[in-house]
Amino acid sequence: MWNIERGLNIDLIRAALTDPTKFNELAPAESPADPKNQKDHIAHRAAVDSQLQKLQSLDLLILNEADLGMKRTNYDDVTADLASALHMNYAYGVEFLEVDPIFDLNSEEVHLPDASEDQRLQTDLHVDRDKYHGLHGTAILSRYPLHNVRIFRLPVCYDWYVTEYAAISSLEQGRRWSADKLFKERIERELRHGGRMALIADISVPESPTGRVTVVAAHLENKCTPACRKKQMTALLDQIRSVQNPVILAGDFNTTGSDNTPTSIRNEIMKRITDYQFWIKQVVSYFNPLGFGKLALYPLHYFHGYNDPTAYHLPIIWDNRERPLFNTIENFRFDDGRTFDFRGQRKFTDPPHARTLADSNERQWKGFVPTYSFNRDFGGVVGRFKLDWIIVKPFTTNPRASRQPLKFAPTYPTTMQELNSAPEDRISDHPPITADLPLTEPPAQKP
Repeated sequence: MWNIERGLNIDLIRAALTDPTKFNELAPAESPADPKNQKDHIAHRAAVDSQLQKLQSLDLLILNEADLGMKRTNYDDVTADLASALHMNYAYGVEFLEVDPIFDLNSEEVHLPDASEDQRLQTDLHVDRDKYHGLHGTAILSRYPLHNVRIFRLPVCYDWYVTEYAAISSLEQGRRWSADKLFKERIERELRHGGRMALIADISVPESPTGRVTVVAAHLENKCTPACRKKQMTALLDQIRSVQNPVILAGDFNTTGSDNTPTSIRNEIMKRITDYQFWIKQVVSYFNPLGFGKLALYPLHYFHGYNDPTAYHLPIIWDNRERPLFNTIENFRFDDGRTFDFRGQRKFTDPPHARTLADSNERQWKGFVPTYSFNRDFGGVVGRFKLDWIIVKPFTTNPRASRQPLKFAPTYPTTMQELNSAPEDRISDHPPITADLPLTEPPAQKP
């Protein structure tokens, strides 16, 4: 699964998936000037080569944020391009039609005070009406034949047209300024029609008892509360409840653990009025005006859920508002009695890390290997998130019991940070993530 950031670096993406030699030409390894860094450089290059090799054997690829007919990606059909290079079947589902800012489509005008800069801006924003489609979406690429392809629209948690069109409030302007100055992250307005969805398809896999595996490629909302992402996941699970096949659910779930709703004075007031935790904290602070205890526990609260949206959730004390989404997935039962696999057995991970979902999503000593980071993350203390997921329904009837069939169960997940960061400018703002699904019952230990 890979959120490819629209396909802006399509040449690097294509090379990573199909041609390691070409990739190394586009992202050559430069030896560090300081000999002290030589060992780290060799280890990093070995990881890149290993990840490139693993990508050459892909049978199934899920893409988020794939463009079709957008100027920023040379009006290419990014999905068709990659499917052709990989010799795969594919399906593409449109998430958004983007309409801003594009002068030739009668959108608003934007000008800069400097004449030369303004001319450059007008050239950049001018589009070829014959080539422009403005589509942005999710794709499934497969070496297996595709059947019964459909789109399921998720409940709306953010209106990307009406809300984005409205003027940015002073509080939101302040947050965007802070994002730019502190983390070098520019929060831009994106005016578009459409909304979050899941692309669902069955693929023909002879080893499956039903002859098919169902692939669910999802993209949950980022500009909303964790509670609304949970609402989207609940609706999606209800949609696939009757599926008898093994199921692969994967995509960018945007599990930041926080409320990313664009800020306004009204929103800030309403969030506090309707948040029982806020009022409890005020009561605690009233009886302890200095709030020393709360202040002392803050680092523990922060690092408790850092890079682990599945971490334990206990309101007020151990707050992790993303955990209910994962509880919903873990407690879900298909009509055939099967469950999603939440096992995290050390013997099926490399490097060996156990705990929740470790078999399908790579963990590190604390939490998961992040799949998104700010350009400036202050050494990893802030600004790193686990957003992207692979979750599988094999033949388990208990999400965590270890002694269950391993056929179609996820093993040996990899988050390809080294590969993604091999070029000077990373390939995408998300690295690809992979998991192995054995088509037969594997031996008890890794070969």
